Amino acid sequence: MRSMRKSKISFAWFICAVLIAGLLAGCSSNKGNSASSEPAATGSASTSPSESAAASPQAPSTEPITFDMYVNFSWYALNWSDPAAKSITEKTGVTLNITKPVSDDNQKINIMLSNRELPDFVLLDKSDPALQRMIDGEMLYSLDELIDQYAPEMRNVLPEEALTNYKSADGKTYKLVSFIEGKQYQESARKYNALIGSNQTSWSIRNDYWEEIGKPDIGTQDAFIAALEQIQALHKDKIGFYTSASGIPNAKHLTEVVTLGTSAMLGVQGLVKEGDTLKSGLRSAEYQNVIQFLNKLAIKGLLTKDSYIDSKDISTQKMNNGDVISYVWTIGDGTKVPADNPNTSYVVMAPFPSYKQVRDGSGWTAIAIPKTNKNPERAIQFLSFLSSQEGHKLTKWGVEGETYVDAAQGPHYRMVDGKATYLPEYWAEKQKDWSGVAEKNGLSEYWLTANSTWWNEPEWDASDPQFAEYNKLFADYVEYDPSIAGITLDSSTPIGIVEKKIIDLYSSYYSKMIFAKDESTAMSLYAEFIEKADKLGLADVEQAWTDIYKANNANR
Repeated sequence: MRSMRKSKISFAWFICAVLIAGLLAGCSSNKGNSASSEPAATGSASTSPSESAAASPQAPSTEPITFDMYVNFSWYALNWSDPAAKSITEKTGVTLNITKPVSDDNQKINIMLSNRELPDFVLLDKSDPALQRMIDGEMLYSLDELIDQYAPEMRNVLPEEALTNYKSADGKTYKLVSFIEGKQYQESARKYNALIGSNQTSWSIRNDYWEEIGKPDIGTQDAFIAALEQIQALHKDKIGFYTSASGIPNAKHLTEVVTLGTSAMLGVQGLVKEGDTLKSGLRSAEYQNVIQFLNKLAIKGLLTKDSYIDSKDISTQKMNNGDVISYVWTIGDGTKVPADNPNTSYVVMAPFPSYKQVRDGSGWTAIAIPKTNKNPERAIQFLSFLSSQEGHKLTKWGVEGETYVDAAQGPHYRMVDGKATYLPEYWAEKQKDWSGVAEKNGLSEYWLTANSTWWNEPEWDASDPQFAEYNKLFADYVEYDPSIAGITLDSSTPIGIVEKKIIDLYSSYYSKMIFAKDESTAMSLYAEFIEKADKLGLADVEQAWTDIYKANNANR
């Protein structure tokens, strides 16, 4: 592959490259140097990124080198001692010395930042405030410039959004985000019936009860309510509609509360774009419809306060017991077998026409290279290798072959019609004990530069009839909008405190609205809540969202 291929270059270019590498190595050894935003100082003259890229650099060195990497997740389990890590080291010469915090309170990384003493790599949530502190403090290398100087081939393997959607105010990219669901991912996921997975939000209905009333149409709000009324007339001890939405009072952001447990079925969104401004979904017609729908259910006795007070354990128990006629969860948990009738199950309902899910596709973790890195050239070349398809084979796919032996030895996958596909025995074992299998082979846990397409490819099976049907039902209701990623307010700031006050106000109103005596009263309470929220500063919160939205998208 390109990242590992030796290039034939002239002797003059070879001498130039050696001199530049020597100068860069000398400068990068000075861990106290963090004032410059350039990849490295080279005295009175330096080679521009474009010139270095044109030089077609030599194949990366595979001489042994150890990089210190801080993973800002206390639960991270692996330590580079497994077969996957060994294979990566054999290919690249790189060994990672991984450290992590005792708890997820950011105390350890805050100390590092205060002392400006960072390791060679930092891996953390892409929205972690520590990342912005590092960028503002000029503590990180520009990845664009490192790539152009030392790993130009990396641009050909990264998702196109990686270096366009995460630019800072200066137009440079300082964090490499993993698990981006961009254009490449969306096309591949649709091709393999994988856009809709087991985590897709859905509603389920108990099949034996539905069959008992002749399986009438339940494809609209009114038809669904009518069916629930018929079923509950026969099973008065059951809860008609169960949302398991007890966490609303503890929400950190207003964008998290608008569905009131209805999930995507009624199409309400936390943020609504109006031109180049953002408004709260609490103002929308879709949200008002949520209130009206839930209020109608409550008036008919089909919705009880259990949905809004039960703990997660109690919710799970009620669904497992079969105590509810219908419930809101995910496709993966949407076909439970009720304990009171092992001969039936719940079935996932088709989406209403109002179903709408907007994903930002913006990924999860981010890796950055601090200016304290001992060898930025090797560092970016290492990330380039991991970003490649070969890197994904070693970090996720495993060993290719036909006959499964065990999780450590493999084989783990085989090629089917040009696509990597897990051997059924391995995939079954992995699904049964994900963390246990990961400890044995290290696969799926070193997601430093995970490309969602290559990362997920072995798990996708276009021939799976069940998920082919789920994708047929739900895929057209899914939209992607990366421009809305990262629109959150810091709870410690004045505007964040305003948001928290509105959440507290909301917590005192939502139950009264849902369980009002009639729709007129429910909507009157809604209007009262919005009026009070505006007095507290809802418009100011919306302006703060808009400011973040414009800043995030200014450089795209």
